[in-house]
Amino acid sequence: MRVPRFTVAAALVVAAMAIPAAARPLDPVPAGMVGMGHEGYEITGVPDAHRGADGVPVITIHRGDRLSFQNDSRWVHIIGPGSRGLLKDPGHGAMAPLKMLEENDVYTTPPWTTAGTFLLTCTVHPEMNAKVVVLP
Repeated sequence: MRVPRFTVAAALVVAAMAIPAAARPLDPVPAGMVGMGHEGYEITGVPDAHRGADGVPVITIHRGDRLSFQNDSRWVHIIGPGSRGLLKDPGHGAMAPLKMLEENDVYTTPPWTTAGTFLLTCTVHPEMNAKVVVLP
């Protein structure tokens, strides 16, 4: 007997909803580390960080500092220099051309050695952007 396509599709939808719920819990983001939710950078507990007038997180650091990110969502994030999901040449920022983070992954940048304002984005979530202000 042949199984109707609708039955197979319904089973796949139910499985897609149940599998993430059965996954291990996500690690909490430690203070001072930038969290990466489903569609945005979380800066709670990050010193010298705030949301700009446009809602984009602004993280202020000093030359030589590093930034640490943790993906605390079930979504993959591919972050790098750029804006609105489009990568660009990092210039003198510390980000590699891009870095992929799966759930619970942590990434720490190399030291930021050039003063200035640098933009970060996620190629998977174009609304996920941040500004890094590097002071001398």
